[in-house]
Amino acid sequence: MNNRLVVVRGRALSAAQDLALEHVALVGRLGRLQQRVTEQLQAGARRQAALEAENLRLRCELVRMRTAVAWDLRPAALQSPSRPGPRAVAPRVDAEMREAQSVICQTGCAGHAHPWLEPDGQCRRTGQACDRLEDETLSAAARGAGPSDPE
Repeated sequence: MNNRLVVVRGRALSAAQDLALEHVALVGRLGRLQQRVTEQLQAGARRQAALEAENLRLRCELVRMRTAVAWDLRPAALQSPSRPGPRAVAPRVDAEMREAQSVICQTGCAGHAHPWLEPDGQCRRTGQACDRLEDETLSAAARGAGPSDPE
């Protein structure tokens, strides 16, 4: 057996004690290294999530712009919307959905002799009462005419 002595800070240590101290130092460095790697992995995951969110937002904007150009929509549809806060998202989505429903109704129903309109006024596409008929009825009532009265 090796009974070699090592002097550390003025104290004589055996080889086993020296090995134990070195092991403690290496384990400490390993712990710090693991902590640093964990922090870097978390930062990388946050960065990846941010890039994926930006990628999705840009892809959506590209689809919106290409659709606006293909459908020859008004210039306001081509402008990039400002990034809304969390509270402004729902009203904007509702307004955009109503606008989209209106375009779909104009092109697929009103523009093609009402193929989606049931005799009872229900829309075959949505299964609900036709919004355009309600709008026309309200407009006719405002003018003083009934829904089936000739104008």
